[in-house]
Amino acid sequence: HENVQCYQDTDGWYLMFRSRCIHLKKKGGCAIYETRPQICRDYDNDYCEYDEPPEKNFKKFFDGYHALHKYCKKRFKTWDR
Repeated sequence: HENVQCYQDTDGWYLMFRSRCIHLKKKGGCAIYETRPQICRDYDNDYCEYDEPPEKNFKKFFDGYHALHKYCKKRFKTWDR
């Protein structure tokens, strides 16, 4: 997928989708709030990337499939078996 990145910070591993939600209103609210997907219901926004750059706390960062695959091949010796 395009614009999907993976990172690790102090809390664990995450996927970051660099795309705008199609249900986002002009002022930032959710147009389908009452029927929003479960992932949106479960998302905790205690920390927002607008508070400070998320990169500040990255332990590891992969800007796409190829970078993550390269890391996995090196980190996990049996990755390609």
